[in-house]
Amino acid sequence: MMISGAIQSRFITRSTQTGLKKNGKANEVTSETVGGIRTVYSFVSESLLVQRHWHYLTEVSNINIKNAHFMAIGIAVVAFFRFGMHAFGMWYGGKLILDGETNIGAVLTVFFSVIFGGMAVGTASQILPDIAKAKGAAVGIFEIMNRAPLIDANEGVGVTIPNLNGKLSFKNVTFSYPTRTETKVLRKLNMEINPGQKVALVGQSGSGKSTIIQLLERFYDPIRGTITIDGVDLKSLDLKSYRRNLGLVSQEPILFSGTIFENILFGNPDATQEEVESAAKMANAFDFIMKQPEGFNTMVGEKGTQLSGGQKQRIAIARAILKNPKILLLDEATSALDTESERLVQSALDQLMQNRTTIIIAHRLSTVRNADVICVMMNGKIVEQGTHDHLIQLNGVYSNLVSKQLASNEEKILKKESKMRESIRQSEASVLRESDNSSTLVNNNKREMKKSELLEVKTEI
Repeated sequence: MMISGAIQSRFITRSTQTGLKKNGKANEVTSETVGGIRTVYSFVSESLLVQRHWHYLTEVSNINIKNAHFMAIGIAVVAFFRFGMHAFGMWYGGKLILDGETNIGAVLTVFFSVIFGGMAVGTASQILPDIAKAKGAAVGIFEIMNRAPLIDANEGVGVTIPNLNGKLSFKNVTFSYPTRTETKVLRKLNMEINPGQKVALVGQSGSGKSTIIQLLERFYDPIRGTITIDGVDLKSLDLKSYRRNLGLVSQEPILFSGTIFENILFGNPDATQEEVESAAKMANAFDFIMKQPEGFNTMVGEKGTQLSGGQKQRIAIARAILKNPKILLLDEATSALDTESERLVQSALDQLMQNRTTIIIAHRLSTVRNADVICVMMNGKIVEQGTHDHLIQLNGVYSNLVSKQLASNEEKILKKESKMRESIRQSEASVLRESDNSSTLVNNNKREMKKSELLEVKTEI
């Protein structure tokens, strides 16, 4: 019976682990669907996601059915041996009594001892499936608990720079993401950024621009090479103390469920109401905030769904201003905005960039032409570097990017002009039609008036 219970326990432990993984995937589909419900509705993908969720739940159900069958077999085996022992004990005890080798009292004593012992073993074996389920569920928990992170983010671990200046240096940095180790995103990158300097990173998608931001935030460590700040390797720094000196404004700012005030306060939890309002004013966000129903106490909704893209971006900038970082990281901060919102956000960013080491990532080259240094990236390397005017004179990759954007902008302008001309032509045609109709109406009215006058004359005669 114990061997049967051990086999049953092993099988259930493995199947429980598999079932938990499938159930996790089903929950993941549910979470993503609810979080992106507008996208789901816009693509009419409800049935597809329901089918995907149902697929994972069906797999979990099949695993549970197999577990139930195996548990039923285990219970049947235990019952077979238990009642088999009863039958064997009765038969063998009776045989011994008939042969005169023992008496009925000794037989009953042994018989009931075996029965109670078997019941105890059977009862113990019945809880083995529950123990197996607990073991299967605990495996994932202990894997997480025993996992040692490669980057220690605990407070007080590493060196602290008291007065950080913001001098950054990349030396032969090579990097690939853990899930794509065969693809090198950065290849022996070398770059120097001086304190207070505005450096722009431009280039095609996939050239490694955003990866530099992630390495500076130390979400990852380079495979080879070193990144230093004020001459100190990032790997040796107290990570929390270092990140307090960084301010990040990304293309898709993340706002948390709560009020506008609470979201800005993430930049500095100890800030006062006056400091929060001052940061909002510097970010060109104060006016639109005060127009909200409850001002700074207005709820932004889940992920800021109650606000427009430009409004969310300006709140993110206010949050960064409140943090007052020594190093500012701008990752496509204005690329998703309309012209008016971009103008307001860019004005706020210009104030935020003053007297700070700033790294700007942008596809719209018009937003980086005033940078102190523009680094053109391609295939994980810097292929050109210099000011806007210098790079234009080189007539290289940057000049080609500018030409393409200008051509694209000119094409857009021509299309707009064409639409405007068509609209004007249609308006003029409409005016002419209305003029013709009105003149016809006037002539008809004159004829009617003459007819009525003739009728009146005839009546008088």
